Amino acid sequence: MVIEIICFNIFIVFLLITFKGVYYCIIYICNIIFEMEPEDAKFMRTERKPGSVDVHPNIDAICLNYDLDIQILASKEHVIYGEKKSLKKIIELPMINSRTDCHVLSKEVVNQCELIHHSRLPEVEQIIYYLKKRKLQNGGKGMGPMGDGDKNKFDNYSNGVHEANYNSLSEYIDLLYEGMAEKIRGAQLIQLLARDPENLEALATNETLISALGRVLREDWKRSIALSTHLVFTFFCFSIYSCFHHVILKCKVGSICMDIIDYELRRYDRWKADFDGSEAPSDIPIVRKPCPSSASMSEIPRSRIPEPVRPKSGNFSDSNISQIMEGSIYDDLTTSMEGIDDRKLTGEQKLKRFRTLVKKQEHLLRVAFYLLLNIAEDEVVEEKMSKRNIVGLLAKALERENEDLLILVITFLKKLSIMQCNKEVMVGNMCVIEKLPRMLNSSSADLVHLTLKLLFNLSFDNKARYKMIKAGLLPKVMSLLSDDKHQEVVLKILYHLSYEDEIKHHFVDCIGLIIDMLLLSVGNENDKTMVALCVNLSTDQPNAQHIIKKNRLQSLIMRSFTYQDAMLMKMLRNISDNPACAPAFIEFVGDIAKTVVDTKDEDFSRECVGILSNLYLPDLDWAEIFKHFDMINWVKNIITGNNKDVELVLHVIVLLGTASTDEGCSNLFCETGILALLIDLLKTYQEDDEVVLQIVYVFLTALSHSSNIEHIITKTEAPAYLIDLLQDNNKIIGKLCNTCLNIISEHDKTWADRIRIEKFRNHNQQWLAMVDSQQLETEEEEEDELPPYLNTEYLSTAVVPPLTDLHDNAETEIISDKDLDCNYFDEKLTEEEEEMMQEIGAI
Repeated sequence: MVIEIICFNIFIVFLLITFKGVYYCIIYICNIIFEMEPEDAKFMRTERKPGSVDVHPNIDAICLNYDLDIQILASKEHVIYGEKKSLKKIIELPMINSRTDCHVLSKEVVNQCELIHHSRLPEVEQIIYYLKKRKLQNGGKGMGPMGDGDKNKFDNYSNGVHEANYNSLSEYIDLLYEGMAEKIRGAQLIQLLARDPENLEALATNETLISALGRVLREDWKRSIALSTHLVFTFFCFSIYSCFHHVILKCKVGSICMDIIDYELRRYDRWKADFDGSEAPSDIPIVRKPCPSSASMSEIPRSRIPEPVRPKSGNFSDSNISQIMEGSIYDDLTTSMEGIDDRKLTGEQKLKRFRTLVKKQEHLLRVAFYLLLNIAEDEVVEEKMSKRNIVGLLAKALERENEDLLILVITFLKKLSIMQCNKEVMVGNMCVIEKLPRMLNSSSADLVHLTLKLLFNLSFDNKARYKMIKAGLLPKVMSLLSDDKHQEVVLKILYHLSYEDEIKHHFVDCIGLIIDMLLLSVGNENDKTMVALCVNLSTDQPNAQHIIKKNRLQSLIMRSFTYQDAMLMKMLRNISDNPACAPAFIEFVGDIAKTVVDTKDEDFSRECVGILSNLYLPDLDWAEIFKHFDMINWVKNIITGNNKDVELVLHVIVLLGTASTDEGCSNLFCETGILALLIDLLKTYQEDDEVVLQIVYVFLTALSHSSNIEHIITKTEAPAYLIDLLQDNNKIIGKLCNTCLNIISEHDKTWADRIRIEKFRNHNQQWLAMVDSQQLETEEEEEDELPPYLNTEYLSTAVVPPLTDLHDNAETEIISDKDLDCNYFDEKLTEEEEEMMQEIGAI
């Protein structure tokens, strides 16, 4: 029985070795040796820790050393058995030859082998390169162990600045505590690790690394552009992903970056002044200091690195700084804080030095601005930047020439311009608009497009629009109108600029192009913007005349009818309001009138009615138009009943006022009862001054024809309502009513007497009120003698005799004919009243 059990166990071990591997065999043996029960061993945990990667000494292969840690766990993760071994894996590469692509093969090896992290790709590539070189030198045969010279050469390459190994991260951190050269090298290697997104999570959780990077950046950023660039670039890699922004905020990198940008921009001005031999500019910082009472981004936190860890080399002496600053012109750029005239250099050397500084500086500025842009997605952080004058830094950076930097700066400004406080700073003290015309002349389409978007954001402000015109941006923007890439944003900018009446005449040169683009486009999203722009521009007389040139009016009307476009019809309505353009609409009156009656789109119908209302043309037979298209019934349906569209009702009344200028049409209105319906409408809208004013104007135009006066007096209640409206608070309504009543007085004596009394009462209202309130003393007077004061009761009951029957004695004449016929409302109109009278078409 014992022999059978032993044989069975040997068989099981053989199977495990064959199919599962040696590791499961170990577990099975442990179960036998320690007599573990099956229910005790819950699961097994294995951990493989990669080690060094080396060249196989004899064959074309890579040797990978790694540690294997095996643990058998019971319940609650209690370790029953554990073992750790150092193993080696051989990756044979027999296919290496003279045509082998080392980079491609190294990527294949890394992808196939789980034990090699992808960050070690350069190291694997160098090993493959060495194997290829060794094979070629030995005629394709394998060789023995490497010599000391070759080994040292390989080690030197592996430690170059173009490679970074995550396993050596602790060594890179140690370099940050050494001299300046070592700090730059360590920062660069860490930056190379941070470039790989898969390393960011591990780097972000490394407290020692983050604290060391923050400390070095905070303490040494002024001493080296190269060091600052590597450190800022490392944090920039974190800023790309929102989940790592806490790393940047924890180290206050945002505030440090603003200080770096401020310092570098001012240093550029000093170097440029030294190079040009001009006077040095003022060295006033652009960035504002944070409020000391608030939690500032630039506040230097206490480092979390234990003090004993800090090496003594972290304290730089004067001799150490002077030793670091020694070197060539290009090396000196990264450490020197002096001007270019510190050494007696030739003009060519100064130019090289200046160009090198600018190149390095612009790279640093791009990385720093990009980092700030990424973390500004948090509104709180963006607000802190604004308080420290980030707009000032960006406005100063607009003076640079590097297109990549300018694209980033314009993008940042565009984001900030959404906030009102930032927009006011850009338009005001920073003079951002004055610096933008140069960007529109750039050969970079991206820079031009971003500049246009920034201008669009700023164009919502009235002051910004005037500054754009003053800066000469309008012609430059118009020149980009034909570019399909910029067309949409250009149209939006032009639309905002068209708000100002003072600059509409500047669009005369491009209005024809806009109309042609509109007519050629079919269902384009830009159509609405183009039409809205044309609506604004069509209110200007020169623009209106240019729009209808080259037979464009017919094309526009056809397009508006085809698409039932109310906005396009509104533009045509503005054009028709121009006296010089109105005659061009005569041939389209029939089509417009038919559309008014037939269409069910109230917006479109309203604009068509507006066009007809603007056509004050003596040759137009309005009576025939109303009869032919049965517009009388359509008008009655609009003005009768409870019509909720007050604007449409108002447009119809204006149309009636225009059509009433034709005597035949005015008679038609009397015969069909339109004027009587207007009286009912007056009762409904007696509180709406505009509706009342237009109705009174309809009666004025009707009374201007003698054939209608009798009908209005006898068949309507118009005279009574006109008398009542004499006392309206709106002076224009009162003056129109007075004109109407004068016409009625000339044709009807009965109404003339009443109108004279009402005019007198209205004109002397205050005096009559004083008389009514005064207590008269009782005196004996003759019955036929008039009282000393004519009170309102007497005026309302007394019958005024004709002037011819009055006594010749002047002393007994209380009211003279001159006084009664005096038009108390025929006073000179103000400019505002005259404009309103012209709008309603009053004579």
